[in-house]
Amino acid sequence: MSPTQSAKAQMRSTMRTWRRGLDDADLTRRSARLVAHVTPLLAPSGLIVGYDAIRGEPDLASLWENCSAAGAPVRRVTSADDPRTLPLDDVTAVVMPALAVTPTGQRLGQGGGWFDRLLARCDTAVTTIAVCFDEQVVDSLAVDGHDRSVDLVVTDQRVIVASAGDGGQQPT
Repeated sequence: MSPTQSAKAQMRSTMRTWRRGLDDADLTRRSARLVAHVTPLLAPSGLIVGYDAIRGEPDLASLWENCSAAGAPVRRVTSADDPRTLPLDDVTAVVMPALAVTPTGQRLGQGGGWFDRLLARCDTAVTTIAVCFDEQVVDSLAVDGHDRSVDLVVTDQRVIVASAGDGGQQPT
């Protein structure tokens, strides 16, 4: 195992342990705050690619319902979808979970590279958003050449414009 792989494995373990400590009520409350922060960032036109949460991830089910009700089509993807062949016509935003993320947009996922492969196919105009809880924002992460950064980081506490390169925070 390379030093980068080892560092990623350690961070994944740390963050999974932390997430397991969230109780259902806290997860629900914090997910609702996160949804309130990400909603204004999504344009009502164009396709939004999202995800279905696994235990411990921010639950965005209400976000997908709100987007659909506002007329924005949503494609909720799963690990069973092939990111190399998923149709990406009209995609305006990709919202993805993060186990950890930096203020500059480096994202650590579950380790399968699923969203990295998807983002490699996206047009540069597509807005990429990593969502997590505020404790999952870290100063630095080990990264590989295939890891894709995101434009925005949204937590239950704040919105960070990662593409600015300076981790500039937007008021929430």
